[in-house]
Amino acid sequence: MAGVPGPPAVQARLTFAMARHAVVDLSQIFGTAPHHNSERLTEAEFARLATLLANHGVKLDEAVVRNRLQKLRPMYEPYVSSLAHYLSMPLPTWAPSLKARDNWQTSAWERDEAD
Repeated sequence: MAGVPGPPAVQARLTFAMARHAVVDLSQIFGTAPHHNSERLTEAEFARLATLLANHGVKLDEAVVRNRLQKLRPMYEPYVSSLAHYLSMPLPTWAPSLKARDNWQTSAWERDEAD
């Protein structure tokens, strides 16, 4: 939706709309006012994300993607920020750490070998 054209963009728009609707509804249910001063996507984090995607064959027009994200993020970031604070659940970074493992690869009872 922000940078990959074609059929995936259509699905991304629908997913975005449903997710935004859900997060706004949850924010209303929990009575958490949106935090409008949240800035999770720094220039350094955006550059790291673009590099990670490029390394996996996804080429972005970084200026276009940055512009689109600047328009989309205010529609949901304030709500997820307030919910994260209320629920004591920190929001994830935009790009995973290099040693991150998918949750299917481990459990709470197994020690992460990367530790």
